[in-house]
Amino acid sequence: MRLFLSAVIAVAFVVSAATSVSAQDVRIGVINLQRALNESNSGKKAKARFKEQIDRMQSDLERKKNEVDALKDQLAKKALVMKEEERRNLEKEYQRKLREFERAYEDSQGELQFKDSELTRDLVKQLQQVIQDYGRRGGYTVILEQAGGGLLYGAAHIDITDAIIAEYNQKY
Repeated sequence: MRLFLSAVIAVAFVVSAATSVSAQDVRIGVINLQRALNESNSGKKAKARFKEQIDRMQSDLERKKNEVDALKDQLAKKALVMKEEERRNLEKEYQRKLREFERAYEDSQGELQFKDSELTRDLVKQLQQVIQDYGRRGGYTVILEQAGGGLLYGAAHIDITDAIIAEYNQKY
């Protein structure tokens, strides 16, 4: 909703600016920020590092899950023939391993979300600087974000995403 409101305000700004100056002086650009993040060299490297972290965490979680599953199978198959104390100890170990797995899963999800937002935040800051510099140099009145949901139509010739990606790659 905030994005839509921002887009409406930006459009209102452009319209009011257009009425105070001639239409030839208004220059509008559109960028797909998500595409710029994904296709820039730094974005690709960050995604690769992030994927490595995900793969490491998944393999660790898979190992813990296999331990839990093995204990569960052992309980299901041998519980009836085990001594009471052995069965209780095995159940306790199963519950402990299950809690460890659940905690590790939750921790990994939180850590991955933090890492993702951290990587994205840094790249977005850099991209914003490139976009602002590009906008000033190019004499743009306004540059809008395409994928945010506020832009319903934009002619292809005002899309500056490729130019921003190229400039970002050159700078960073």
